Amino acid sequence: MKVRWRRRGLPRVSLPGRSPVRWLVTACGLGVLVVALIGGAEPYRQTREFRAVAACEQGGGGCFETERGSIADRRTYTTTSTQTDANGHSTTTTTTHFEVTWQRADGSRRARDVPSDFYSKAREGDAAELRLWRGEVVGVQVTGAEAWFLPTSGSTLRWWLHLGFLGLGVLLWGLFLGWWDGLFMLAFRTFAWMFLSFVPVSATTHALAYGWPGGWGLVGELAMAGVFTAIAGGMLYTSLDGW
Repeated sequence: MKVRWRRRGLPRVSLPGRSPVRWLVTACGLGVLVVALIGGAEPYRQTREFRAVAACEQGGGGCFETERGSIADRRTYTTTSTQTDANGHSTTTTTTHFEVTWQRADGSRRARDVPSDFYSKAREGDAAELRLWRGEVVGVQVTGAEAWFLPTSGSTLRWWLHLGFLGLGVLLWGLFLGWWDGLFMLAFRTFAWMFLSFVPVSATTHALAYGWPGGWGLVGELAMAGVFTAIAGGMLYTSLDGW
């Protein structure tokens, strides 16, 4: 059975193709997209430079700077998120995070989420070898396990890509849709559109920094991308269906 979501808030108002409001929205979307592309150019270049060093490290090792450190603390914590669909139905999801804090030679500390297998082998007080790129810790190795992180340039690039995706959505709305049916539905469709970008943007930035995984790792990423795309795409499509 096909279920259609009902609009909430104001009745739908269609704007003519030449409406000043539509042109303004289109111009704003294009402007955001251009700003995101310009802003992401330098982080992209730096991430590609990091990729060259990471490829060298994967090929033979010894390409990153190293520093002796230690595991200062470890903990698990949970986060809870609630999502509400257009019918007002809420779904709550609880996620467990594994966090490790390392200490550098100068006494400074940094906490990061790590994979569960690394967490299980990183004990408080254990020695750790830190991998550095331009003074930033991008990898931590303990006996039997290692964890790698995006450099700051990769994280920055990821935010610029999300902003560009938002600008693309505004641009497409101005060009091809151009109607208004309430603030709630605007917020809901914006959420669905941005949710659609989550896995592709994360996978792309990680691939730019470390390359695409091989074997089952790639299969797993493609499967996750498919699930996220199906969920977000379904939310967006059904909210538009019937208009």
